[in-house]
This record gives sequence, structure tokens and C-alpha cells, in this order.
Amino acid sequence: MKLPTALGIGLVLAVISVASPAFACDAAGPNTHAGVVTGIDAAKNTLTLRDAQTGKNLTFQAPPGLLKGIALKDQVTVGFTTEGTSLKATSVRKAGG
Repeated sequence: MKLPTALGIGLVLAVISVASPAFACDAAGPNTHAGVVTGIDAAKNTLTLRDAQTGKNLTFQAPPGLLKGIALKDQVTVGFTTEGTSLKATSVRKAGG
């Protein structure tokens, strides 16, 4: 592979990985983020998490049943899918639980 082609491919991959919040925490596994709960909005059915790897806040749409028993400052792992630019929680587990 020629050097310009390899550099182009590397640049594309770097942009994709930075542009998408759907890429999960490396240690947590695919489609999974881990961190501290910084916000819960029961009216909007959302959970906001400070991602352990990046330190960025991520907001997930979450069915009410997934939010039961979750509180601010809980350490959690969130399984998710993406729909467009939205993150949809499929599971929320407290650390050690």
C-alpha cells in the first residue's frame, strides 16, 4: 500500500472514531459506556453519564423501568444502541450489582 493511501485511510478512521459517541468505553466492551450518573430526567426519560474513559457527559434515552433504583452519583454501566445521533439505553447496571 502506498504511503498516501495509508495516511488517507488512517485519517478517515481517526475522524470516524472521534465524531461518533456511539463508540463505547474500551474497557466496558462494545455498545457499552461506564461512568458516574450526573443527571436523571424522569419527565424526559433520560440518563446522563460522565463517561469514565473520556470524561464527557453522554445523555441516553431510557425507558422508565431502566431508571428505577438509579440515583445521582451512582457508578453504572449502560448498554446502548444508536438511532441517528441519539443514544438509546438498553440496560443500566450499578457497579458491583
